[in-house]
Amino acid sequence: MTTFHTINKMFRHILPLALGVVCCVVLAQQLGDMDLSALWSAVMSVSMWQWGMALAASAVSFFAVARYDVIAQRHFQMSHTAPDAMLTGATAIGLGQTLGAGAVVGTFVRWRMTPNMSFKDAARVTAFVTVTFLAALAVTIAMAALALPTPHIPTFLPYLILAVALGVTVLAFVFPVLSRQGRRVTLPTLPAIAALLALCLVDTVFAGLALFLLLPADLALSFATLLPVFLIALGAAIFSGTPGGVGPFELTLLALLPNHPEPALMAAVLAFRAIYYALPAILAGAVLLHRLTRPKTTFAPRQARAYQAFGDSPLTSSSRAELGVIRQNGGALMSCEAGRCGIVRIGQTLVALFDPIEGNAHTMARPLKRAARAQNRIACKYKISARHATHARKAGWAVVHISDEAIIYPEQHTVDGPKFRQLRRKLRHAEQAKLTVERPTTHLPLNDMARVSTAWETRHGVPRGLTMGRFESLYVEHQNVFLAYQNARLVGFVSFHATKDEWCLDLMRVLPDAPDGTMHFLVQKAIQAALEADVTRVSLAAAPATPTGRTQLERFLRKQHFKHGGGAGLRQFKACFAPHWQPLFMAAPGPIQLGMATLDLIRAVNLRSAPATPIMLAPALQNTTEKQTLSQTS
Repeated sequence: MTTFHTINKMFRHILPLALGVVCCVVLAQQLGDMDLSALWSAVMSVSMWQWGMALAASAVSFFAVARYDVIAQRHFQMSHTAPDAMLTGATAIGLGQTLGAGAVVGTFVRWRMTPNMSFKDAARVTAFVTVTFLAALAVTIAMAALALPTPHIPTFLPYLILAVALGVTVLAFVFPVLSRQGRRVTLPTLPAIAALLALCLVDTVFAGLALFLLLPADLALSFATLLPVFLIALGAAIFSGTPGGVGPFELTLLALLPNHPEPALMAAVLAFRAIYYALPAILAGAVLLHRLTRPKTTFAPRQARAYQAFGDSPLTSSSRAELGVIRQNGGALMSCEAGRCGIVRIGQTLVALFDPIEGNAHTMARPLKRAARAQNRIACKYKISARHATHARKAGWAVVHISDEAIIYPEQHTVDGPKFRQLRRKLRHAEQAKLTVERPTTHLPLNDMARVSTAWETRHGVPRGLTMGRFESLYVEHQNVFLAYQNARLVGFVSFHATKDEWCLDLMRVLPDAPDGTMHFLVQKAIQAALEADVTRVSLAAAPATPTGRTQLERFLRKQHFKHGGGAGLRQFKACFAPHWQPLFMAAPGPIQLGMATLDLIRAVNLRSAPATPIMLAPALQNTTEKQTLSQTS
């Protein structure tokens, strides 16, 4: 088996060289009658204006090339600034495309040039850049073939490529993380896919423009004709793996442009290779040589990056009690000079949960967008109050009313009057069933609570996630819990996130055969306990807003939140307590981002497992005057 793997590796390295030799032999035979002195004269006849314009186009192309590494390092949450990543990417690609064996050369260059990057991480970045570029190139060729029809590409092929690309994009949105046999693969986010496609368009179009600018003026070849052919030739060169794509690139050009004089084309190709391959390789070699003279920084484990451990209770009296949910959903606290807020990463979106702990929606907007961009994600503010929604709207963000929070003020709460008729009836049923409520102050009956929760889930399905908690022993131990017993048997419980001044309802679980009114009885007892503890505000959490609105987009978004946020039943239960309804809003930088974030949130809420993973965002503001600290949840 070892011998087989060794032979396989040798074959993979020898094959590109052999292919290059074969292509060069075929090319030499095809150009055997060409006058080399005339070819050189044609190269030397390129004007300074042409050289200058081609050089400028190549610079734009390489600027886009360098950005690939920025997207890749953000994907893997690596702690390096954009300028450093761009320099590393340009050097790796400048050498790799000229020397061949791009994966090997690129991995070595990235590993050697990037402080604290392991060889394995360098290989991951190289693989990400290679695979995503080839995919983006295929889409670019398909779009060019549709926009600039060419007989060299079958009619059905562009549509097939675009259909596959669309399928992959949908897969990346619906299943951002794929798991198989214990291995997890995180797909690029939609913003990353869009950025990579845009970079590929800029890269390849300006590279093709550089070649076009070097063509002789008397050659009757338009840029619209050249571009699709250039893209196909570029693809052939990359897939061949030969140094500089020599052989396959020229043969493809000559084969697809048979009606144009070969000497003129080859002269332009030689000039193009000097500008686009030789010059970047020389510059990249100088940069790498400079870095090789310095010692490689010792690799530091990823856990050593800038984090602060969360204590058992990250919440203070100034915090919103419901922020305690981030203990379960992989969230963190983002701190910067503008303020602090709770955040969670889901799929395509970086979500700021609730109002900022410090600062406001206006001052936190820029840090949030930077943090999202450092994750290749879109920024979103979720369940913010009307005051902060006003700040977001003034900043140009798209805002929609999505839910209403049910607020109880214990000092003012009563069960008297006609609006509490249904609540009184439910409480009587519970009292007649001889329910008792306990509030444990030490150990929780976790086994009995798990039994109740399992029975509830069997009847109602998998509980929702994100800002709605799920039963876990370590999670509920941080909460105020109220237990309902009937004849010494636990039949239901509720839990509350708690700060000194506020409690917020979280878990509600009852057995299928629990007496009518059990949940109402538990919540009422909790409100009374809050009064005794001098808690000024009890939140029954949010219920979805009615699916109405002024615009079609607003109606659609509110309908989705209403459908997946508990519907009319949840609102009806909370209405029994005649709460003060306070509107909550969702905001994103634009309508498209708002719609995407809504679908992302719905997907996260309905996942069968925890919707988020721990966040690594420390590099988000490294190149700004703001200092950002992320406190990981316990």
